[in-house]
Amino acid sequence: MNEELEKDMTPLLIEDLGMRYATERSLRKYRYGLYECQYCGKEFEANSNNIKVGNIKGCGCQRKGINKTHGLCNNKFYNTWRHMVGRCNNPKNKNYKDYGGRGIIVCEEWLDVRNFIAWAEATHPNIEGVSLDRIDNDKGYSPENCTWSDKTTQVINQRMKKSNTSGYRGVSWHKAQNRWIAQIGIGNKLIYLGCASTALEAAKLYETYVRENGLEHNYTPSLSIEEINILNKIKEGK
Repeated sequence: MNEELEKDMTPLLIEDLGMRYATERSLRKYRYGLYECQYCGKEFEANSNNIKVGNIKGCGCQRKGINKTHGLCNNKFYNTWRHMVGRCNNPKNKNYKDYGGRGIIVCEEWLDVRNFIAWAEATHPNIEGVSLDRIDNDKGYSPENCTWSDKTTQVINQRMKKSNTSGYRGVSWHKAQNRWIAQIGIGNKLIYLGCASTALEAAKLYETYVRENGLEHNYTPSLSIEEINILNKIKEGK
């Protein structure tokens, strides 16, 4: 029995545009290419890796009109979808620099609001206080990389802020004290861990607190092997 093979609609690479920043504010370069859409023949530029993994399958011509006729504007997950797409696709969005500006995208499947809402309704735990969260903060929004998390989990997973001048997670300069201070967020509380004359010593306060309390918070490694061994012995009661 002869079966008609489905045509590969992957965009065709016309020209490799090399490595470049997504926007002027982006911190990392990505490889871009000029592609031809297999649906309409239009040429468009895109992140080459997003083409390779299938997150982008065309110029967008297949989406036109879809989100105007879905009738889902009153669905409880609609605004979650709208804000997600906005911060990834709209350079005028106040949060774009931290999402679309650094290469975070919404997968092709979820650009259709109907697909996103179907996923959300099937996976949401139906409890208050949770919101959409990415498992790997360096990857985009897709069914494989998203879950529902509370604020504590999102604080644990978040990237170190660009305004952090210490180079260490949880450490900042306190002008009044003229010293580096260490703080950690747990739930809705910000816990003061102490201060030190150097950022490294303050970072050790942070890492020690995380290790002593068995927290899942990320930290910038600062303790030496000897210090970690001593800390482990204390925890074991030796």
